[in-house]
Amino acid sequence: MNCELKDIPSLGLMGIVLHKVMQRAKEMYKEFDLNGSQASILFTLHRRDAMSQKELASHLNVTPPSITSSIQKMEKDGYLTRHPDEADQRVLRLTLTEKGRTCVSKVVTVASQMEGLMFREMNPEEKLLFRRLLIQIYENLELEQSTERTDRL
Repeated sequence: MNCELKDIPSLGLMGIVLHKVMQRAKEMYKEFDLNGSQASILFTLHRRDAMSQKELASHLNVTPPSITSSIQKMEKDGYLTRHPDEADQRVLRLTLTEKGRTCVSKVVTVASQMEGLMFREMNPEEKLLFRRLLIQIYENLELEQSTERTDRL
């Protein structure tokens, strides 16, 4: 890249960094034949146990159709299963298989390695500040989006 990073506006810099992080994560997750979206699904189901596709999508802040192909691939590859909800047979619940649960511990190791790369030479206070700033940016954008929705009504 010919530009100096210090000369790039924050939004552009965030895009460049995110792209680099996603490239590296993709390389690291290749061992599991999972992309970042599928790893997120894996972690969410690990923490939440059984969820419908609608609940999972809401938790991941995406639309249900946008994760359909990931779910289908993960089911085909044996990471998760779908089964009818006991209370409402129209709803399918997603749960991890044994292969999915085993994979979680390996993915945790990869995620830890990724964080080690990202935060190398940063002290705990800097890591905490970075996390707090990301959360603040997210909350600012959520508030603005929520305000736009209210204004349209």
